[in-house]
Amino acid sequence: MSIFGYPATVTHFHSEVDDWGRPLPPTESEKAAKVDEEQRLIKNAKGEEVQIAYTIHIEGAVAVGFDDYFLYTNALGLEIRCDVAHFEVRKFLGTDDVKKVIVYGRSQNI
Repeated sequence: MSIFGYPATVTHFHSEVDDWGRPLPPTESEKAAKVDEEQRLIKNAKGEEVQIAYTIHIEGAVAVGFDDYFLYTNALGLEIRCDVAHFEVRKFLGTDDVKKVIVYGRSQNI
């Protein structure tokens, strides 16, 4: 596994809710990304420590929610499912233009 991550194609399953708050089936889309495989502790938006195993860097503005998940195949040929534990939106300095979205995920081997 690379220290700096490696390019990968991830499949993003984005979940939304209808007007009454009921979950809709997730829609899937493929995105080019960089994936870092490293276990570490981070603080989520609530200030709680969360253990993560994967960091997914996606260029541009991407809608991500906590009900979403990502699928990708790592360098060993294993298909990995990453559930969203936390995410950050990075912007270009001094603007509101989104540079990239970083998703911190927990894994589930399939």
